[in-house]
Amino acid sequence: MALLELCDIRVEGLSAPRLQSINLTLHSGQLVGVIGANGAGKSSLLKTIAGLLTPATGHVAIDQQPMQQMSARQKAEVMAYLPQREQPQWDVSVIELIKIGLLQHRLSRSEQQLRIDQVVTECDLVDLSARALSTLSGGEQQRALLARALVGQPKLLLCDEPTSALDINHQLHTMQLLQQRSGQGQLVLCCLHDLPLAARFCDQLVLLNEGKLIDVGAPAKVLSDANLAQVFGIKAQWFCEDSGVAWLPQPL
Repeated sequence: MALLELCDIRVEGLSAPRLQSINLTLHSGQLVGVIGANGAGKSSLLKTIAGLLTPATGHVAIDQQPMQQMSARQKAEVMAYLPQREQPQWDVSVIELIKIGLLQHRLSRSEQQLRIDQVVTECDLVDLSARALSTLSGGEQQRALLARALVGQPKLLLCDEPTSALDINHQLHTMQLLQQRSGQGQLVLCCLHDLPLAARFCDQLVLLNEGKLIDVGAPAKVLSDANLAQVFGIKAQWFCEDSGVAWLPQPL
């Protein structure tokens, strides 16, 4: 049974639709990368799924339940969203920020602490947990925000450019963590600009262009010469090994 279904989604924009006729079905236990050029509709897709944008037509369903029929608590229990750029509203500590991710969850104090300890370790925040957010670098804040999204153990995790502010070591660590979460049964849907990272870690890719769904499938299928030329205006030579993926892109 599909966890996430988008049926005939259209989201209007100022001069052109942000999304047009999007039909997409995704299942649990997958890490799915959303890729495309700037302005392709990647962030709009995640915001629509998260309920932050209202489609002009179509609907989003999670576990076969239309999202517009779900209460705020139901959404919080099943889904978490990590925006591309978020400036925390309060200068709280890392631990206090992470606790916000559990506000809508009915858990004992001991279970809350177990989950907090887990994500603090997973996101490499042990030495930063007592520090105020204002004292952290952009990459450190990004890891703290990711921990807040992870702590509720959502069935559906939406991440908009989760590696954008990170150094290469933490980029790899974050993708490995998201891959691990998907292996535990979660559906992880994340926007990615880095195509080699997407090719290496994702089970499926969703390719968007000008608000339209161009292709869905395994990375080797979606990152075809034709798709790279159409969407990005490039050609590329790929180098794929068990230890990683690299490429040499060139403009057409």
